[in-house]
Amino acid sequence: MDTVITKKSFWQSRAVQISIAPAAFLTASWLLWGERKEIRDFRNRYIPTFRHHYDDYLQYMPAVAVFGLNAAGVKGKNTLKRASVSYVFSAVTMAILVNTVKYTAKVERPDGTERNSYPSGHTANSFMNATFLHKEYGQYRSPLYSVAAYGAATVTGISRELNNRHWVSDVLAGAGIGILSTELGYVFADKLFKEKEAHKPLRQTPFPVTNKPSFLEMRIGYATALHRDITVTDEKVKAKDGFNLGLQGAWFFHKNVGIGGEFAFTSFPMNSDNFNLSDLSPELDSIADGIYTQPMGVRYLELGPFFSLPLTHNWFISANWCAGVSSGAQGNIQLLLNAEWKEFLERNDYPFYRYKPERTFSWSCGAGLAKRVSRNVAIKLYGKYFHSRHNFELDMIDDLDDKGNVVYKYLSSEIIDFSHIAIGLGLTAYLW
Repeated sequence: MDTVITKKSFWQSRAVQISIAPAAFLTASWLLWGERKEIRDFRNRYIPTFRHHYDDYLQYMPAVAVFGLNAAGVKGKNTLKRASVSYVFSAVTMAILVNTVKYTAKVERPDGTERNSYPSGHTANSFMNATFLHKEYGQYRSPLYSVAAYGAATVTGISRELNNRHWVSDVLAGAGIGILSTELGYVFADKLFKEKEAHKPLRQTPFPVTNKPSFLEMRIGYATALHRDITVTDEKVKAKDGFNLGLQGAWFFHKNVGIGGEFAFTSFPMNSDNFNLSDLSPELDSIADGIYTQPMGVRYLELGPFFSLPLTHNWFISANWCAGVSSGAQGNIQLLLNAEWKEFLERNDYPFYRYKPERTFSWSCGAGLAKRVSRNVAIKLYGKYFHSRHNFELDMIDDLDDKGNVVYKYLSSEIIDFSHIAIGLGLTAYLW
């Protein structure tokens, strides 16, 4: 009897399978390198004093869960011996990659303390541990283990930014390195053990694409404002291309239809190169060298129907229409003080205008093309349109109180259209 050997396609090869998710994170890190300071400005505007140490411990929790479950007698994908060897290989690989890049790139941390910011070691460690739990229990028993693992890793990564210890590019690169390290650790362990020390599968894999594709997704992309004039001050201050970050998820009650939601925010840095201080007041030319408009942004929470159409070879087309609430980001238009006034006021800038957008109704629609690269993971190219119109109240500096705080007076209000389109990449976790 002849034996038919089926050659794996390019997408099915192990090298591709283990590299797609890390490559997506590293690509996102590269794409957002130029936007990292704008994203850090968001943190400084809303929670400048944030400093908590839970991320120092949370990064280890997925690995603690693996060894704890083994100790409790809950069988994972491999024996404790094989899992431990895989973990050691992963940890050594991660440490080598992170430290080699850290002390070669020598990127300064956002808080200015050290020059070892890129990539984030905490994030790399947390995603390495999350992938460890995902492989041992998420792939073997339930995807909820994977959701919990990557949820903890995501919180760790975001916390590194909130604590002002890392740039967003550091965190994304750390996530990619962490996942890649565990994948390589398992490659080494598989070569060592082959079929030994592995438990019998509990379920069939891969999973049919015709099942209900409930999911959670992290997404990041570029955003372009459809109305460049999104300020209430002057038509010479224009919005530049910005970024879109979000979390999306849906529960599918049918293989093609579900209900879900999205929490996301979009930020646009402002270009005021053509702005003249004399347009505001002739006296300002003797005080400042220019102005700086803090990025204009919007965050939103929306719910609505989601749709999915499975194609051949593990491809999906997805779409959604959502509506909800949108909140604009409050900010200032700052005077960039000249040398004389910097010395007198002991600061580099000073608020001149303050803008306060009101909460309003918003809606969005989007579509995506996803490629499933493993049983529960897909990479998605997405595009979306977002619409909201906010009433902006503009206040102008009037005086200083006894404590030196700025006192504003109402100047005007105007409706600002925040409609924009976004294109980017998403990392999808299917919950089946």
